Amino acid sequence: MARPRLVALLAAAALALTGCSGEGSSINEQMRQGDQKGYVAGDGTIQALMPEQRETVITLEGTTLEGEPWSSADHRGEVVVVNVWGSWCGPCIEEAPALEQVASDLREAGEPVRFIGVNSRDSVPSALAFQQAYGVSYPSLQDDGGRTRAQLGGLAVATPSTIVLDGQGRVAARVSGQVDASTLRGLVDDVLESGSAR
Repeated sequence: MARPRLVALLAAAALALTGCSGEGSSINEQMRQGDQKGYVAGDGTIQALMPEQRETVITLEGTTLEGEPWSSADHRGEVVVVNVWGSWCGPCIEEAPALEQVASDLREAGEPVRFIGVNSRDSVPSALAFQQAYGVSYPSLQDDGGRTRAQLGGLAVATPSTIVLDGQGRVAARVSGQVDASTLRGLVDDVLESGSAR
């Protein structure tokens, strides 16, 4: 993608986010800096919504790195954790062990939680190599020029971003930027405890 087009897309997305949290100014500042890093980094903003506040329903669909179709609609009744990442993103590399730890712990505990990655800007071989290198056991959706990421409705402008969907597919929480294991586990546990996982 040409750089002017990328900047225009990021500017539009940043404007859409300014009403959601304080992260809009952070994104705008990053774009003005012109540091050529090639992506918008999150500022660590955490947003958690009570069940009565959850209005945005997301249905995420795509093709996994292994070539299989995947849809969040097939996981209604479960909490779905969506993580947007790229192998070229330093914070994504740093958070990969934390995501895998939480995914593994919840799986072993038999909790109704599914993890899905959304790869950004990697070829399939590069993305698979990343998953193998960092022991990522859950699937990721292939990069398709941003169409899959666009299904997240502007909630994942930063890389990485993590979104937690409740059992009805509603956005229950999100983290703009790198997430640690205790924060992510707390966000998921809150959704499970609220009874809205099912």
